[in-house]
Amino acid sequence: MTGSSNADQGAARGPRRVRWALVALLVLVAVNAVYGGIGLMVDGIGMPSDWLTGTPFDSWLLPGLALLATVAVPQAVVAGMVIAGHRRAALAAVLAGAGLVAWIVVQALVLRRYFFLQPVIAALGAVQWALAWWWLTRWRRDGTTPGR
Repeated sequence: MTGSSNADQGAARGPRRVRWALVALLVLVAVNAVYGGIGLMVDGIGMPSDWLTGTPFDSWLLPGLALLATVAVPQAVVAGMVIAGHRRAALAAVLAGAGLVAWIVVQALVLRRYFFLQPVIAALGAVQWALAWWWLTRWRRDGTTPGR
C-alpha cells in the first residue's frame, strides 16, 4: 500500500488548519494594533484625553508607541514565524497570545476605564493562546515539527 492513510491525512490537516487559523488571528490583531497605535499617536482616535488623568501619560503618543511595540510587532513577527514554519513558532504563538491578554489587563489597570474592545481583544488573545497551546502539545506528543 502506498501513500498515507485517511487517518494520517486527517491528522496532518488538523494542525495545518490550526496554524492558518492562528495566522489569521495574529494578522488581524497586528493590523488592528498598527491602526490603533498610529491612530493614538496622531489624534488619539477619539479617545478622551481625560482618560489619561491619573496615568503616567499626558498624551496618547506613548500608549500608541507601546501598542505598536508590545502588540503589533510581536503579533506580526509570530505570524511570519508560523507562515515560515519556524520550529519555535508554536511556543512564540503561545507567548503572543498570553502577551495580548496581559496587554489588556495592564491597559485596564492603568486606564481604570472599560472600553468595549477590551474583552474582545482579550478573547482573541485567549483563542490564540489555546490554538497555539494545542499545536505545541500535539507536536510534543506526536514528535512532529511544529513548523510544518
